[in-house]
Amino acid sequence: MSSPLPNLPLPAQTDLNSLRPVLDRIATTTVMYLQQGGYLSDAEGAPLLAAYGEKLGTASSLMPDFLNFTAQTQAQKHSLTVDEEVARMQKLLRNSLNDRVHYWSFGPLSGKASALYDHCPSLRPVCTALGCPATLAGETSIVHVASLNPVSALVASFWISQELNRMSDGESPFVFTFLTDLPIWQVLMQRHFAS
Repeated sequence: MSSPLPNLPLPAQTDLNSLRPVLDRIATTTVMYLQQGGYLSDAEGAPLLAAYGEKLGTASSLMPDFLNFTAQTQAQKHSLTVDEEVARMQKLLRNSLNDRVHYWSFGPLSGKASALYDHCPSLRPVCTALGCPATLAGETSIVHVASLNPVSALVASFWISQELNRMSDGESPFVFTFLTDLPIWQVLMQRHFAS
């Protein structure tokens, strides 16, 4: 699996400060795709990224998801619900990424919520920061990753693959990447990462 964002270094440390550049890069890439698809104007992108950067700077534990942050901002402008804004952006992003991320619309991911993080503890802070709950389905050969943002999901999938390959001497897992709607994502985030 190649990196979904060219030249994206995966930091060795997984504390919030080390993950911040990854989150910034995901946000910048997401804005680029949203601008290319006509969802955001060129003038809207920079202030949105600046506001998100400020939000990241004040986050103490759970980092805000960029797509959710954008949906909350845009819902006020478009007189839509946050759920509707998320769905609009997901459709555009999914088309821009050539459907490499599929929809998961039928409840929680299969597998125990803590199985992946028990097997590979270094992935918990990564998945938490990226807003990508993930499970092992079976042994370590199948991983399901869910997110609101397909860009985040692809980065998390790549990171998980790299880490599991490293741990298993090159035995590649099958990593399946899914989008969820906002209510399912919120339940998954709570189930996987609540303190």
